[in-house]
Amino acid sequence: MTVINPFTVGGLTDLTVRFIVNKMQSKFPAGIAVLNRTGGGGSIGVTEIVQAKPDGTTIGIAPTAALVDQPQMNNLPYKTPDDFEPIVNTITYYQFLAVRGDAPWKTIKELIDAARAKPDSLRFASSGIGTAAHMNLAQLADTSKAKFVHVPFSGWSEGSAALLGGHVDALTINPGEGRQLANSGRIKILAIFAPTRSRFYPDVPTFKEVGYDAGVSLSFVFLAPKGIPDGTKTYIHDAIKTVLLDKSFQDFAHSREVDVNYLDGPAAKAMLMKEYHAHSDLLGALGLKAK
Repeated sequence: MTVINPFTVGGLTDLTVRFIVNKMQSKFPAGIAVLNRTGGGGSIGVTEIVQAKPDGTTIGIAPTAALVDQPQMNNLPYKTPDDFEPIVNTITYYQFLAVRGDAPWKTIKELIDAARAKPDSLRFASSGIGTAAHMNLAQLADTSKAKFVHVPFSGWSEGSAALLGGHVDALTINPGEGRQLANSGRIKILAIFAPTRSRFYPDVPTFKEVGYDAGVSLSFVFLAPKGIPDGTKTYIHDAIKTVLLDKSFQDFAHSREVDVNYLDGPAAKAMLMKEYHAHSDLLGALGLKAK
């Protein structure tokens, strides 16, 4: 069985899916492997999943944005969560905004004030057009009235290299990705796109605290092509659920500073439908919805 990851090697999506797949190996004696299909904010990989034969030989994992935002921004083979089979949700989390450790801005207010003072002079990076990172930045620009240049990358590896190299001024990051760089002082995490502070970064304020109501959550969902046999779907679901409930995965999630959020197929689909409609309003308000 092939498990498609629509993002680059080394990011949180990749680490999560590879951990789960490694733990499921014994359930799939014919073999199971992760294949990275990057680009298009995750839509290239998801498209390959939804267009695969629904025989259980191809599944994948994708974050919320690739499943509910990308099809509203672009003409894709999948339009809504009705066009694929959610199998199980794994983790849910919120993102942060970081700058270089030697950046002149010590607080999120200083950074936003600088962006306001000189419109389009600062470069804020994300993991791609239409990703949750992009949505967070678009929401921040709208609520703060700051104008900055959006620079999309294909994942954490490219974005972090650009930030450290001085090619961008700020970067939206996933939990855990910047821990070592933050601890060493090479980056500084200024704020979190969440309704409450992170238990892993209790000293980092939320954007809402400083007056900017910005933030969308991310959930990582395993999915299969529409029409996969119920028995096959149940077998895959059960194999993944076993891993999610195992202490080793709980420890992995804690080490990556995210929360395990098990949802079965129907619950995952209901969550995606809710996000789809909520994000539709957001995309429309931000002018990002396809004409």
